[in-house]
Amino acid sequence: MPAPARPYWTGYLKLSLVTIGVRLYTATTERDRVRFHQIHEPSGERVRPTAGRAGIGPVERDDIVKAFEYEKGRYITIDPDDIKRLRLDTTDTIDIVEFVDDIDPIYFDAPYYLVPEAASPRKVIG
Repeated sequence: MPAPARPYWTGYLKLSLVTIGVRLYTATTERDRVRFHQIHEPSGERVRPTAGRAGIGPVERDDIVKAFEYEKGRYITIDPDDIKRLRLDTTDTIDIVEFVDDIDPIYFDAPYYLVPEAASPRKVIG
């Protein structure tokens, strides 16, 4: 029996004065997730976990940078400052600002399920 899914995020859905506890689950696997490779910057070649490159040998740690493979054997290097600028402020609340009729599928990155948090049992004081 497979292990139960774990929520990707837990927080609250807020609509005006109503707040509902929710959990966010991924609807697909992370198989197609973006992954970065380490690149020996002077040569532009990929560095394997052994921190060496065939024909070059061991490389200096300062010469290793992150890169995205956009085509087999072709990379774009990523500056650490670029990654810092991409980080978003996190919050535990999703604020519904506006309802829309249609969203272009180009804006869909990954599908998720948003489910209400299970109601906790309440103790009745008699």
